[in-house]
Amino acid sequence: MPASLLADWMVVLCGCLLGLTLLIALRYASWRSLAGTPGRMHLVAGGAVACLLLWLLNIHLLDGLMLHFLGITALTLIVGWSFSVLGASLAMIAFYGLQHLNWGAFPLSVLLCVVIPATTSWLLARTLHRQGLRHPFVYMLGAGFAGGGVVVLVLALVVGLLFWVLGLTAYLETAGEFWPFIVLLMFSEGFINGMCVSALAIFHPDWMKTFDEKFYFDDRR
Repeated sequence: MPASLLADWMVVLCGCLLGLTLLIALRYASWRSLAGTPGRMHLVAGGAVACLLLWLLNIHLLDGLMLHFLGITALTLIVGWSFSVLGASLAMIAFYGLQHLNWGAFPLSVLLCVVIPATTSWLLARTLHRQGLRHPFVYMLGAGFAGGGVVVLVLALVVGLLFWVLGLTAYLETAGEFWPFIVLLMFSEGFINGMCVSALAIFHPDWMKTFDEKFYFDDRR
């Protein structure tokens, strides 16, 4: 969203919310485990770069309609909420620099494209981590495939509410005209994230921060 469309109070509010979120991520990030396992540093850095490349692959379908994928669901399930927010925020800085965007909208972009998807994915994964749903396919299909789709739906609702609060009726009407594309985007986002999560959970489960091998594969009840 162009920074010129944002009210001053919205810019200040988003800046404060982003600052608070980053402080929480810094506070609760497992720095000791990151330093003790160099490979996890590569996962965080590589995941952030992968998200940046995914963001740069914009798809122009129609005039006024541009789609791009997020990849935050997979990143969150691999490295956890804190490192996902921190790594993807750095990737967003690189994205703004490469695209020469107005930095006034940077806090809102991070909140929409990083914080909300990461929080939604983390909460969904924690919700599915219960005794009655103790099966690896629940994790892969629920947190991975469905998680990516749920993120798109939640983000669409939040953005629609944001348009309404800011009085951007033209944007809201345009979004209403293109709402069927949400289904297409939900499927695509879910497929990309789900395939990545499933592959890593099968071949490298030790890389997954949110995948507990004992919980899913231990026969003891």
